[in-house]
Amino acid sequence: MFGHKRGGNVALLKKLGTELKFTVHGMAAVSLDGQTVSSTRIRETIQTGNLDAASQMLGRAYSLAGKIIRGDRLGHQLGFPTANLGTTGLVLPPNGVYATHAQNLPRPSSTHRAVVNIGYRPTLKDPNPQLRVEAHLLDFQGELYGQELELTFVEKLRDEKKFPSLDDLRAQIARDIEDSKSQF
Repeated sequence: MFGHKRGGNVALLKKLGTELKFTVHGMAAVSLDGQTVSSTRIRETIQTGNLDAASQMLGRAYSLAGKIIRGDRLGHQLGFPTANLGTTGLVLPPNGVYATHAQNLPRPSSTHRAVVNIGYRPTLKDPNPQLRVEAHLLDFQGELYGQELELTFVEKLRDEKKFPSLDDLRAQIARDIEDSKSQF
């Protein structure tokens, strides 16, 4: 079962293997909790926020990676600079604030604790809000533009919410950072 809408099977792979000189070994489907593990099931599990189950199905901790792009520097103005990840084509967990580990790619590289916001930043009065993934790396100074960053999710801290002012948002970000420290 491979390809778009299960457009292939083991027999087809074996036929291709004979023609193209590679060996094919069929394997039984992998199950978790009595259900077959598939890319569709993994994507759905991530989108509903069940990152523990997604990690079990992946055989590793759930993470996402993307190129760091320029934002509007609001995080910097608030005292919490962020690395903004390009999200095109990524399967994302629900909007909210997460404790993560952030690692520059390619490996080996440095790893930092981070607080990540996924969402539309409802506190800002933006007539065309865009979904953003913004990572504030704890204990990090430097430029990351143009690099690739991998975020490995540890725990969801809270849902995304609208604050009455930027000062209230700044105070909440400080609390999120403190809350995240107990997760590592």
